[in-house]
Amino acid sequence: MQPVFTAEPPNPFPVLEGSNITLEWSYDLRGGGFRRVDFDELTASSTKLIVEVDTLGQTPSYTNPDYTDRLQVNVTATQTSITILEANRAVDAKNYQLKLIPFTSPITSEVRIEVQCKYKSHSVFPFQYYIKRENVSRVYSWERLPFT
Repeated sequence: MQPVFTAEPPNPFPVLEGSNITLEWSYDLRGGGFRRVDFDELTASSTKLIVEVDTLGQTPSYTNPDYTDRLQVNVTATQTSITILEANRAVDAKNYQLKLIPFTSPITSEVRIEVQCKYKSHSVFPFQYYIKRENVSRVYSWERLPFT
């Protein structure tokens, strides 16, 4: 029987910049044995391996150097969780794929991470100011002083 995902992260997956991203998948191997889990970045023309785990537990057999010290992985026979530490819009806002590779046919799950800016920018000609989302009650504005 073909393995199936029983739970997947929401797609798209929104996260506030600077926060940790925890993606969780649950699956049923349907009697098949576990072989490997790959987590890849998807582009229009290819995939880029980020992490590979070929044993149950928390020790990857491969981690892309760009993600060294930024990933936490836990793989069991029924669930995989991947945490990317301190989300960054320039680096992490992409499409990803989890590929579960049992001894039978592999299955995949795709997710787009959308990293939202921590600060909301407002333009008031000719000045620019910011509102911190955590402290919306304080709005800082600037007055234009007359030239003397």
